[in-house]
Amino acid sequence: MALFLALTSFLEILQAYLQKNCYNIAVMNMKIEKIVVGELKENCYVVINNKNEALVIDPGDEAKRILEFLKPYHVVGILVTHHHFDHIGALEELNSVYSLIENQVSSTDFLFDTIATPGHTDNSVSFAFSELGCVFVGDFIFKDGIGRTDLGGDEMRMKLSLKHFLEQFSDDTVLYPGHGEATTLGRERKCLENWIKM
Repeated sequence: MALFLALTSFLEILQAYLQKNCYNIAVMNMKIEKIVVGELKENCYVVINNKNEALVIDPGDEAKRILEFLKPYHVVGILVTHHHFDHIGALEELNSVYSLIENQVSSTDFLFDTIATPGHTDNSVSFAFSELGCVFVGDFIFKDGIGRTDLGGDEMRMKLSLKHFLEQFSDDTVLYPGHGEATTLGRERKCLENWIKM
């Protein structure tokens, strides 16, 4: 009995760790992987289709670790939400390996829209995958918060971006932020509306 309880406890701890540090979610014929990298624990995402093609989003640090993860896949694109160091720390090394042009994808299987979401920085963007029902938002929106606007951004532009985003997407849209856990727009809507009014 003691062994069973110890094993159960270990599995619970392992599950909690994986949820915070790396996970995969299968949606339709796509899989979304999260690799937490660097001192600021930035979320590098990898979207993988059923042809083993991979799309990397915000390779922030630990290039060797990301490259090791990508070995089984054919990398067809690298997307960047903004150019703060913690989101592009591994970009140069990945580009040298794959010779890709940032924010361009060489596969027609990955359908997404690039949404301008300035505020955290002047040129922040988010990537909306409508078929997957999700948006990769970088440091635009977090679970229980929004991105800072004092690191090359602008508070009024952030409010306008939030207003347009709330109008554009439904509450069941899953948001994958640059740090922390995923959330839904419905969970964050009230908080975001209140922030806009401030």
